[in-house]
Amino acid sequence: VETCQKRIAALHHHLGKMLAKIVLLAVVASASAFAPTGSFAPSLRSGFAGSAVSAPATASAKAVGPTMKAEAWCRVCTSDSVQPGKQQDALISGAAVLVGRYSNGKVWAISAKNSATGTEMYGAKVDEVANTLKDPQWGTQYSLVDGEVVGKWCPSPPIIGGLIGTVFPPKGVWVPQVR
Repeated sequence: VETCQKRIAALHHHLGKMLAKIVLLAVVASASAFAPTGSFAPSLRSGFAGSAVSAPATASAKAVGPTMKAEAWCRVCTSDSVQPGKQQDALISGAAVLVGRYSNGKVWAISAKNSATGTEMYGAKVDEVANTLKDPQWGTQYSLVDGEVVGKWCPSPPIIGGLIGTVFPPKGVWVPQVR
């Protein structure tokens, strides 16, 4: 009887751990439900003018995203199509790129996908003083200079952001050269 009780207790403990893992997986899988409206894919937003370019991508040991050969510049958009304080995105060689213009007219570019779950960063807030872009989904700030995480990793929304930040380790995003 005592051995049977120990087995039942061990089975109960094992099932409890499995249930906790299933709940965590369900929370992570449903995280996209908290994405800002219209930010699931650029093609779902009106005015998206992205198109694929067939230039091959190459790998780099330091890169955190796709890289292209330096001798090939790819047009993301025309310079007059992005006004100061505005953003535009495009698909270039299979990589989603988000471009924008500072209030002083200088252009910036960064991966259009956050590094936690890969959701869109279109509509993200740009801090011109800190030179960062704040991911609209998880609140992570990325440097517009090198793509590294600046400050807290996945600070919002409360609880869900913390869970996502625990499941996915901090990682920077790709910052392409612009001109």
